[in-house]
Amino acid sequence: MFIDEKYAAPIREWVLNKENRERFFHDPDMKGVYSVCGLPHTQLEDKNRLRSGFPYLEMFKVYQQILKHFELPRTQELDREFGALISYSEAGHKVQPHKDPNPPRRIHTRFNVLISKSEKGGEAIIDEQVISTEVNEVWVCAAGKYTHSSVTVEGDTPRILLSYGTYLTEQQLQRVLNKNI
Repeated sequence: MFIDEKYAAPIREWVLNKENRERFFHDPDMKGVYSVCGLPHTQLEDKNRLRSGFPYLEMFKVYQQILKHFELPRTQELDREFGALISYSEAGHKVQPHKDPNPPRRIHTRFNVLISKSEKGGEAIIDEQVISTEVNEVWVCAAGKYTHSSVTVEGDTPRILLSYGTYLTEQQLQRVLNKNI
């Protein structure tokens, strides 16, 4: 599944604006070095982000495309930990191996899409398998079931990831994974 470029482009342009990243994104290492930074819970309206021209409609439309493709309810709630997350990574960054926490009887699942792909690296690694994708191609990560990480980003083009987290039952997850093949 690929998301429509008409939705990806405004999000990518907003993220590539360094002023927006410096103002709204969080540095997980808190060192002020932006080899990686993220903006969680983009589904929540923020007055300052709204004034900056944040593409709320496009973020919503991408999620709706994903839900429709995977035959999930249009009202599927986002997870409480990160919700609709945007991640920005430059050369030298890689996601460390980890597994996300699950609530009772649910599996934390993330629907991911690179709207900007680094020249080399940046691919997801799920359960020790490298997942190769194209720009705007969606992949599913059963983040509460499998250890996941990424290959180190290389080159001048940043890796920009949209990641929509939700909690699925085992049955829902199996249907989603079967449709993802």
